[in-house]
Amino acid sequence: MNRQASLPRRPLTIGELLDAAAGLVRRRAIWLLTAAAALAALEQAVLHPLRVASGVDLIDGFQSGFWETFGGLWVSTAIGFGFEAFIITMLGPWAGQIAAADLTGTWARPRFRFAVLLTAPVAGIATAVGAFLGPLWVLGYTLFGLSGAVIGVERRGPFGALGRAVSLAFPAAMRVTGARLLGYLAWLLLRLGFTVGVLSLFEYLPVGQIGVFWVLTIGFVVANAAAYAFLAALDAAALIEVRFRTEGLDIWLARAERHAPLTAGSLAGR
Repeated sequence: MNRQASLPRRPLTIGELLDAAAGLVRRRAIWLLTAAAALAALEQAVLHPLRVASGVDLIDGFQSGFWETFGGLWVSTAIGFGFEAFIITMLGPWAGQIAAADLTGTWARPRFRFAVLLTAPVAGIATAVGAFLGPLWVLGYTLFGLSGAVIGVERRGPFGALGRAVSLAFPAAMRVTGARLLGYLAWLLLRLGFTVGVLSLFEYLPVGQIGVFWVLTIGFVVANAAAYAFLAALDAAALIEVRFRTEGLDIWLARAERHAPLTAGSLAGR
């Protein structure tokens, strides 16, 4: 069977895993990017009033001085981290279904999985609390965030998906955690570089405050949408890849397709 797949059926290097995630996004870009853009716009609609109330101005700096608004900055940043984890988890079922279809050489329209309505808030709250406490952001982000991809690939319920995500986050499968953190930090640096570059550019352009606000907001939505879609696809790819390494999923699929055509649901029962 000739498969033009984004996700090869074998254990992957970290570089190949990142390439596979990018390939999954390209395969169904319209689905992932549209949903990611809608959620990223919602994120800005929530965070902007919070920043204003806290006196944190991304354009003019800190309205009341750094230390006077440090608490507001800390809280709004922690909530922002939580929102990001929530969005990535929400996109996980779509990314997981796309990955499952890619792996089995089938096609299916991604469907919404209601189980994520429970797991995504858990992932978001855990990440926000961890970010508020400082270095515990790492634990919050890695503990439950994979649950969205689990729902899409393995079709588990909310509690089963949360338990599966936790089991994959611990040392026995630190490869998943490492891949997720690497992907997140890479996109974080890209987005920070974008923000600094745009803010610097405004010093040379005659753009008013309203124009600057809308350019930044739209830029944030576009950059974040690309990041969230990729990170959700990376979650799905990392989940499948670790199953190749620890469960022999690639061998099982090769044997199973000799007897019957594979479907995306084949991964759910395995």
